Amino acid sequence: MRLADLLARDDLRLTLVTGHEVLERVIRRAYPTDLPDPRRYLQPGDLVLTSGVWYGEPSDCERFADALWASDAAGLVVGLIVLGELPDELVKACERRRLPLILAAPDQSFGAITEVVTVEGFAAEQRRAERVRAQTLLDVLGQIPPGEVSAHLRLLGADPGLPTAAMAVTLTGPDNHGADYDLPEVLHEGLARKGRHLIVGGTPREAIVLVNGRASRKSLADELRGLAAERPGMSIAAGISEMAGSVSQLGEALETARRGMDSARGGPGPVSIMSVADIDSFDLLLAALPASVRRSFRDHLLGPVEEYDARHGSELLRTLDIFLETCGSWQRTADELYVHVNTLRYRMQRIEELTGRRMSSMRDRTDLYLALRSARETQ
Repeated sequence: MRLADLLARDDLRLTLVTGHEVLERVIRRAYPTDLPDPRRYLQPGDLVLTSGVWYGEPSDCERFADALWASDAAGLVVGLIVLGELPDELVKACERRRLPLILAAPDQSFGAITEVVTVEGFAAEQRRAERVRAQTLLDVLGQIPPGEVSAHLRLLGADPGLPTAAMAVTLTGPDNHGADYDLPEVLHEGLARKGRHLIVGGTPREAIVLVNGRASRKSLADELRGLAAERPGMSIAAGISEMAGSVSQLGEALETARRGMDSARGGPGPVSIMSVADIDSFDLLLAALPASVRRSFRDHLLGPVEEYDARHGSELLRTLDIFLETCGSWQRTADELYVHVNTLRYRMQRIEELTGRRMSSMRDRTDLYLALRSARETQ
């Protein structure tokens, strides 16, 4: 449970005093204490609740706040029944340590806050266990028969008879950018809707989601954009498959989503989404193909040329690349390679012999050009 989620609950009537910039911190448990230095009993992620019995003089605030900071506490909730009013020294001590300070309502018991944190923590633990079960299915999807896939789906609460879309989503940018986000958890919370069931797996930075039930590629893309817009600093790349009407198609749907995610990396804006419906160039078309297919295509056409270059130290592959990029201009290619046109013609003749393709054929040129681009895609 995040601090932001706790503060959003109207029934708890909590007021944030300081720490607006770190509300994504995750609460692991609630720990009530009035010890002046409770650090030996605290754990990372604790939400500390105190009535302030430990307070006697301003310096006590530094000691108490330092204990929480050293223990990597998620935040501090203060009740005012004993203190009467919040000491300025405690506010300043928390501000200096970027420790969220929250004020409890006068008639709000710590027991109610503890119960909410405990219930949410249990639910989060259940979701983590479900993620492990989901990952088991995702790891073997496309490798096991449809009957076993259906059995896994039922165990995870999904309906094999309903259409299912696959999504692959990754956080983009530097590794520390969006590091506070657990992407599978964000997607699980943000994509839950009536009439659908989610199967979510992956790592904190990269998630796989099977959306079973009511959904469409467009609606899922819109929901992803909304999720990112609601979370400061989040940028994602995603691939989304079309709805698979049969469990036998889920392996292919997942592979399509993963290739779409790879194609979307480096796209413009904080959210880049790719699907089969978005393919509008040969680069995207190649990226949508399985890596094994691209590699086989490249090796079949260019393997002999690569072997010849390796044996003779020649530059046939580079020569072919420049020749095709210059639309077959002999003079421009020769100039760029700093060779005589006759030398270039000899090289191109050798390439034709090795590949069995002719530069006079647009079809053959296209095959060779795509093979060259496939080589780049698989590196």
